[in-house]
Amino acid sequence: TKYPSGGEKQLIKILTNLEVPNGRIPADIGLMVQNVGSMQAIKRAVVDGEPLIRRVVTLTGNSFKKPKNVWALLGTPVQALLDEFGYQADKKLPRLIMGGPMMGFTLPHANVPVTKTSNCILAPTRQEIAPQSYEMACIRCGQCAEVCPASLLPQQLQWHAKAEEFDKCEELHLKDCIECGACAYVCPSEIPL
Repeated sequence: TKYPSGGEKQLIKILTNLEVPNGRIPADIGLMVQNVGSMQAIKRAVVDGEPLIRRVVTLTGNSFKKPKNVWALLGTPVQALLDEFGYQADKKLPRLIMGGPMMGFTLPHANVPVTKTSNCILAPTRQEIAPQSYEMACIRCGQCAEVCPASLLPQQLQWHAKAEEFDKCEELHLKDCIECGACAYVCPSEIPL
């Protein structure tokens, strides 16, 4: 498989060879995609009468003694998971990422609650974090467009966004971006697309 392949539009293309048109949803072409966790929550709510009160959270990164998947109650502070499951903070550069290495975001602190979308807490050591890089001018190599699963033009979107030309961003289908991070990952100029 190729990253990203888990989004509904990518799965539909891979499995059925059908494409969901820009600005449309899968139901518009007669399809629906649900992930396993959502299906389990629906079954528990409809069949068993149980509300969604917990989810599986992956605790990973070398700052954990033993990375693992755990059941966490919704609303549990991330700090409680860190305390219970052997988190050893990197003293010089503690960093927690919710959501994984490509699509995740750095947490401002560990008192953030687990929500129904909190699938992963990544606690890397300093050695696991890439050294800080500096943005350089775009060399127009086109690698960002080549890897974009939504067939967007990330460098053009960025130029228009910086110029506050948001109507042009809309014309280039900005809303189809799935925020996978592939464009920024391959950029040789280190532009945070």
